Amino acid sequence: MIMIELLLAFASENEKNGDWTGAEILYRGLLKDYPEHPVAAFRLGSLLLRRGAVEESADLLGQALDADPTFTEAYIQLGNLRQAQGNNDLAMRLLMIGTYLQGIKINPTDAQARFQLAIAFNQADRHRDAARANRQALALQPASAGIHNNLGISLQNLLRSTEAVAAHRRAVTLAPTNADFHCNLAHALLASGLLKEGFAEWEWRTPSPPRDFAQPKWNGSSFAGKVLLAHAEQGYGDVLQFCRYLPETAALGGRLVVECRPPLSGLLGRLPGVSQVVEWGQPLPAFDLQIAIPSLAFALGVDRVSTPAPYLRASTKRLPLWQERIGRAPFKVGLVWAGNAAGHDPKRAIPIEDLVTLANIPGATLFSLQRDGTSTGVTNPIAVDLGAQIADFDDLAAAIDCLDLVISVDTAAAHLAGALGKPVWTLLHASPDWRWLPDATTTAWYPSMRLYRQSTPGDWSGVMAKVAADLEKFVPTRARP
Repeated sequence: MIMIELLLAFASENEKNGDWTGAEILYRGLLKDYPEHPVAAFRLGSLLLRRGAVEESADLLGQALDADPTFTEAYIQLGNLRQAQGNNDLAMRLLMIGTYLQGIKINPTDAQARFQLAIAFNQADRHRDAARANRQALALQPASAGIHNNLGISLQNLLRSTEAVAAHRRAVTLAPTNADFHCNLAHALLASGLLKEGFAEWEWRTPSPPRDFAQPKWNGSSFAGKVLLAHAEQGYGDVLQFCRYLPETAALGGRLVVECRPPLSGLLGRLPGVSQVVEWGQPLPAFDLQIAIPSLAFALGVDRVSTPAPYLRASTKRLPLWQERIGRAPFKVGLVWAGNAAGHDPKRAIPIEDLVTLANIPGATLFSLQRDGTSTGVTNPIAVDLGAQIADFDDLAAAIDCLDLVISVDTAAAHLAGALGKPVWTLLHASPDWRWLPDATTTAWYPSMRLYRQSTPGDWSGVMAKVAADLEKFVPTRARP
């Protein structure tokens, strides 16, 4: 340790005297022998920033934070760097962490400062640090439901679902009427495979979009002689996942009417037992009972995934058109790389440049199913862009039916491919949604699906390398040139 301090002192003296090259040599030599020394990494990063080596500086500041998650100055320095680059969201998270750490240094017994620090850590995908900060806050304020809930979120992001369940149970015990805490418990239970209890807790969620029906909610019993309205709720993916229970529901009663967004009406209308589909905004027929489609699992008492895929089918009217559009390439792969219009969700968006490696797989012809993005400016990573021709989920289902494989981020296209029984490889963030479970490579929801997971939050390079290697093996020999 004495030698390290001497080297740091010599390097610092060189900096003061304007000998930046000498200081850099000393810092690099120190880091070669002690690569996890936070001060050396921070000082070299700061020096390189002054010399204009911005990205290497950012890497070194991040290295300092990995070695010492409480390094206040490194957060502030890196936050200022990212702000100068225009990455305001990341900059704000880093600067907030630095600010809360400064506050804790002033008052180490401030539980709320540690709680807010944990929230900021979670937002920055530093979930281990968040869990540590939450536990420190709980040592000071053990009866805080909010801190227990936030600890559960940190643990869930670390895929430690059993511990997350315990933390969320404690939060719900302390604040039994807090709907958000119940929903977080639901996610942890579902991620642990405890479906029946998880779906019960999920009923605390706020409907999306909010609905206010005078008719009572269906409880899963027979509705013979009555009309049940099953209305779409949550996102497209949730509806595609839980519409599997519509035929089972229809078998319990009289008439089943489904209300959904227009792009889903054709698909859902072909499910057995669905009497009528009403698109959002159109007048509803008279009905006696109602339920949100994602709530069917709770009403039916689902405790395991017992409704197998495939349960959706493509339109026979649309298939000929898509067969003509896609053609007879020997091995056809559909790609979806972003989960929303602008691709702003970092958990469900891959830079299109990362897909270029797939274009080099012999025998594979790539098709873009991405409706909200193009390959403009990228060196031909996508052979055929189909996105502009996909008007609704009937089009998407017909396109998928004509392909041999779909590779998609966690979005509705992945759910649809699985529901159709098509081979689909789903690319997941390091902290994915509850339905994919921790560490699994397959899912009972969709037997034809294979799961690929990030090992580090935000890093898609390892995922894409694995996908490319597997795709090269997956393409049949007859499809190769």
